[in-house]
Amino acid sequence: MRKNINSVKVFSPASVANVGPGFDILGFAINNIGDTITLTKRNDESYVIEAIGAELPLNPDQNVATVALKSFCNHVGHKGGFDIKIEKNFTPGSGLGSSASSAVGAVYAANELLESGFSREELITFALDGEALASGNRHGDNVVPCMLGGFVGVKNCDPYEGFQVSFPDDLNVLIVFPDVPIKTSEARAILPQTITLKDGIKQAANMAGLIKGLIDGDYSLIKASLQDVFAQPHRKKMIPQHDRVEDIIMKNGAIGFNISGSGPAMFAFFKKNQGLTEVKRQIESVYNAEQIHVQFLESAINKNGVTVVQ
Repeated sequence: MRKNINSVKVFSPASVANVGPGFDILGFAINNIGDTITLTKRNDESYVIEAIGAELPLNPDQNVATVALKSFCNHVGHKGGFDIKIEKNFTPGSGLGSSASSAVGAVYAANELLESGFSREELITFALDGEALASGNRHGDNVVPCMLGGFVGVKNCDPYEGFQVSFPDDLNVLIVFPDVPIKTSEARAILPQTITLKDGIKQAANMAGLIKGLIDGDYSLIKASLQDVFAQPHRKKMIPQHDRVEDIIMKNGAIGFNISGSGPAMFAFFKKNQGLTEVKRQIESVYNAEQIHVQFLESAINKNGVTVVQ
């Protein structure tokens, strides 16, 4: 049992959601980028936010981290306040689960600091309260992989029901992030409320094929199934040069390509150790011509989720 612990620091990873046909269902955590959150007890009942690396709301009722934190504290009956330092090393509105990272990190840190004993799965519902503030919807395909790590499917959010999806160890991801902010709420607003029976069947078949391909390590099946007939046709119009980027990536040996979350980030699966220098050079050339800054991240799938930083 820990004694007199007044502060805890956690790392909460970024994530890719809406993976191919898995709109609001499939997501995975990635390495190297995310939120570092330090939560410190106060002697009063105030929630004081310090934001580093990005401009974030400092009003506790408007920040996803403190909304999630308050939800958790109300549930456990904790009346005290906190200082919460949120260090971001990726941009909100990127399509990489920025709001989920903040919400998950705050709730996980509080559970550790207060020694409340909740499981990661039990903490998901509180993190979703923060996510809902950002997107207007309680969807877990960023929150759950951020919390649990790995590749996950979300069947239900309230209460949480989901499953881990195994995947081949040499599956790596390339993130392409053009500097064009897109709000999740706006990206959801452009989506149709209904789809045709034909598209519904195709989306379901792709979903089954993608999960089977991941479990079996069948790269041909992954490539054939990482297709989205629901969101991508509409959302790609919000991302400059989306089709050019897809063409470059697929011609350079990618296992599959799609939009990450709401965009503008895009992702592609490659095998580990596959050289990506030329792919990145070509994509950078496309965006330089548009005077748009672009960033790249190569990552394995993060198997750990949110963790305490020693």
